[in-house]
Parts: sequence; C-alpha cells; structure tokens
Amino acid sequence: MKVLLVDDEPFILQGLSVLIDWAAEGCEIVKMASNGKEALEIYEKEKPDIVMTDIKMPVMDGLELIRTLKEKNYPGEILVLSNYEDFDSVRSALLLGAADYLLKVKISPDTLLACLNKTTEKLQEKAGAKPVK
Repeated sequence: MKVLLVDDEPFILQGLSVLIDWAAEGCEIVKMASNGKEALEIYEKEKPDIVMTDIKMPVMDGLELIRTLKEKNYPGEILVLSNYEDFDSVRSALLLGAADYLLKVKISPDTLLACLNKTTEKLQEKAGAKPVK
C-alpha cells in the first residue's frame, strides 16, 4: 500500500515516518507534502492508496484536499490528523468521506497501527482480496 503523508509541520511528518515500521505493515511512504496543493500534484504521479492529511494547512487545507480527491473519484482511503480544537473540521472531513481520524497528541505506534490495519483491510475488501491479517 502506497501512503502519502500531508502536514505543514515537518516534525509531524518526520515523526509519523518513523513511528512504525511501515514496510512490516505492507506499506510504503511514497512522498510527503506540506499542503493540499502539493499533495494533489503528488497524487497525480504516485496514486497513493492511503492519504494521511492534516486539516489546517496553508495554500490548500485538508478539507479542500479531501473534497478535490473525492471529485476526482479517488479510490483510496483518507485518514485525517487533527488537534482537539478541530472537532468541527474533523466532523466535516468524515462527512466528506475521510475513513478515520487520529488526534495528533494521542498518536502512538499502537493507535497508528490500529487505524492503518483497519484502513488496509477496508482497501483489500474493496479490491476483493482477503485481508492479510
């Protein structure tokens, strides 16, 4: 599974990239982007299976990114990264079609793995394959 990480805070991107052993989970971080516009450009080239995005970013925020991906009939899954004060934005993201969300302050290897496993299983079911785990 190809994963695209999107956040305007470089330390969040770096932290997510080393929080778990992505390869052991059957995933590869193909690129990282600092805003939605950059993420869309990467999406066109890389076609990631999973987009993990922050909501509040400059240039193009996560909600606009989700809306645009859905307009393009993005077949993958979108996971949202948020802070506590972003509840209304998280709700909007879920209504737009995001699969799940992670609170930045509570991201641990276990919570990321649980969310990732649930998402990869959903993608495998969509593709008609049996879940690996």
